[in-house]
Amino acid sequence: MIKIRSLVLVLVLMIPATTFAQAPAANRNWNAFWAKFTSAVNRKSRASVKSLMASEKDFFSGGGGESRDEWLTMVEEQKWWGLLQKSVRRGVKNYNYDGKPGRVTKNDHLIFAYIGGRWRFTGPMGD
Repeated sequence: MIKIRSLVLVLVLMIPATTFAQAPAANRNWNAFWAKFTSAVNRKSRASVKSLMASEKDFFSGGGGESRDEWLTMVEEQKWWGLLQKSVRRGVKNYNYDGKPGRVTKNDHLIFAYIGGRWRFTGPMGD
């Protein structure tokens, strides 16, 4: 019984340790990612934004259920580039993304997470 408790305790303690271990690398890599993302949004470059997005599995369209391509089409058709640019200009704040290092724009519109050793745009904030 004591061995099982010890094992459970070790496993529980490892989860935050993994998150903390990612934080220094995430912080080091943030500025380069943010510069690329900001440039992509300011240029209204669908291809560049898509290259910085999370995988389809990790992407969340804000509650509408759209795929990454469908969401980007909405951005273009609804002329949301200006809204994205405004959100990016406000900067970001730290955000806990399911236990991973994350950031969210200061207007709580766009979410970013450190996934698989690199920053990714995970989508707009949902309702």
